[in-house]
Parts: sequence; C-alpha cells; structure tokens
Amino acid sequence: MASIELSFIDHPKVTIDSKTELLVTIRDESGDFSISKKIKKGTVDLKVPVLREWIVEIFNGDNKVFDYKLNLEGQNVFIKFENIALGDSILWPAYIEEFRKKYKCKVYVKSRYPELFEKSYPNITFLKKGSELKNVDIQITPLIIIRGASMLDSPPIVLNLEKGELRPTLDKPILKRTITKKYVCIATHSSSYYKYWLRKNGWNDVIKYLKELGYEVVCIDGDDIADYGLVKMHVPNNCIKKNGMRPLSERVNDLHFCEFFIGVGSGLAWLAWAMNKPVVMISGFSNEGYEFKTPYRVTNKNVCHGCIRFSYEGEKGDMNDPFYCPEHYGTSRQHECSREITFEMVKEKISKLISSFSHDQL
Repeated sequence: MASIELSFIDHPKVTIDSKTELLVTIRDESGDFSISKKIKKGTVDLKVPVLREWIVEIFNGDNKVFDYKLNLEGQNVFIKFENIALGDSILWPAYIEEFRKKYKCKVYVKSRYPELFEKSYPNITFLKKGSELKNVDIQITPLIIIRGASMLDSPPIVLNLEKGELRPTLDKPILKRTITKKYVCIATHSSSYYKYWLRKNGWNDVIKYLKELGYEVVCIDGDDIADYGLVKMHVPNNCIKKNGMRPLSERVNDLHFCEFFIGVGSGLAWLAWAMNKPVVMISGFSNEGYEFKTPYRVTNKNVCHGCIRFSYEGEKGDMNDPFYCPEHYGTSRQHECSREITFEMVKEKISKLISSFSHDQL
C-alpha cells in the first residue's frame, strides 16, 4: 500500500511513497486549476495563488485508488499577506468575510492595519504583529493582484467568490471635528512616480479653485517630500498640511468631517472610499474598473493611458521602476497619461461633484 500525505499549506501538495507508479491529479471543481503527474516517490504540488476546496485523485492504471475533496467547513484557514499596502489592506477584509460565511470556516488574517477592522469583523481573527498561529489546516499567501485582473477582481478570484465591488466596514475612533470651516482633503503622493498627477501647477490650481468656492484644503499625505532619487515630489503649498506618519485614526477623523477627497491612486483614496466619501480620482496609469468605482474619475483618453494593464499581463516594463512607462520611457511622451490631465479636467469633475450636493438637498 502506498503512503499518501496531503498538505494545504501555501498550496495543495501530495507526497507519495509507492512501489508502483501512480497518477496523481490535483484540481479544483471547475477544472480551471489542475495538475497531473505520474510518480512513485516524491511530491506533486499545484502552485496557484488561490483558495479552493481541492480535489485529489490518485490512479493505479485505470483504477482510482484514492479520492479526496477538501471541505473548508470548520477548518482553520490562515490568510497571510506579505508586503501589503494600505489600499490593499482596506480592499480585502470585506471579501474575506464573504469567504468565511460561504465556507463556514475559521479565518485568521495576518495583514497591516488590523486596527481598522477588528471590531467590524469580530468573526475574523486579525493577528497582532509578532504573534504566531498554531494548528493551521489551510494557509495561503495571496497575490495582491492576480495577473490579468484588476484590483477589485483579485480578491474574489483568489477566494472563489462572485466578482463585484464590496466596500468594507471600518472601525471608527472617537471622532472630533478639528476644523470649523468646511474643507476638502487631498493626498498628492503615491507609491511610485508614475502614479502622480504630473501636471505643472495642477495641485496649486486646484487649491486656488477650492478656496474660491469657500473650502479650506487639508493635505493628509504621510510625507512632506517623497524622494525618488532623480526627482523629489513636494506636497503643494497654500493648504493646511497635516503631514507626517500619523495614526490612521487621525486620518479617519480628517476624512470623516471633510466634504470630499481628491487624490491619485493611493491608499488614502481607498480609505476615503471605504468611508463613503466622494472621491475625485486623478489617474492616467489605470483604467475604469481597476480601482473602485467613482463618477469623478479624471483620465485623459486622448493620450496614451491605462499602462497598468502591462503590469499584470507581464508584457512590458518593470513595475518596480518608479519611473515605469512601458510605451514611451525615455521619450518626450513619457508619463503623458498623467502630465496631460489638465486642471480644467479636474475642475469639471469637482464642479460635477459639488453640483450633486445641491441636487441631494432638493
């Protein structure tokens, strides 16, 4: 009789020790993910970044000698994120909760910013930094973004859920208004240079326009200056600067009392979205549907744009290069997707948003 051992840590694995050659198959129910291999002694594993109720079948010739289907109900499932940014940390919990309810399993999560979700999702255990988990039945370290998918579609692909936008519930601190005048929050920094709004004087024009409309402007970027070696990016002047690596509870407080948020594709934009604040999203590097839905998205479609598609298709460029530009790197058209978004385009969306406030009051 062959020795057969199963493991579902990181990905499904079958370890065999047999005197005769056996055919080992690991697959999901749909057949989208599968591997088959003949083996006497060794391991067959299916290295895919998704969670499924895996089916393991072993054949000796035409005879099926082993048949197993993983049942997640009641199992301890550990979802372990590595190098996860603020926006991704905000996006995933609502989908993890749906996964927990669908499969009736016990879910443990290691991620950043657990203080945002612990009370809102009491049936998910968010592990503290430095804590260890024992007796894990299934473990996965998800890819934050699945190749060929948007940010929004990646969690349901990994967790075998229906695609769709799920807005998370956040734990809110004790809230206290610190600015009497009505105000707008802005955040100008992002994780890479190519995600910035690179229009000359763009942010200064926005701030001037908002002040003409009677709003104060509060910049909630973590850094005052972002250093990319070849260039340093500064937050704009003529606004209230609440910069510095402050507790997220303070950012939540700032956003709670603001009228709306304006920013690029950054974690603070996701935080504003999670708090149900209207978001003016200025983005040339991504297309609609990549991030959350907003009627106030600003993209110039008359120039090259949406290059984020190359990152998940793996066709062009290195996304780790902060100056990434797959089509026009080193030319006068580099980053035109961002540079050619004009103040007038942003102003149009701001006006549309403010107009919607007036309609809501009718």
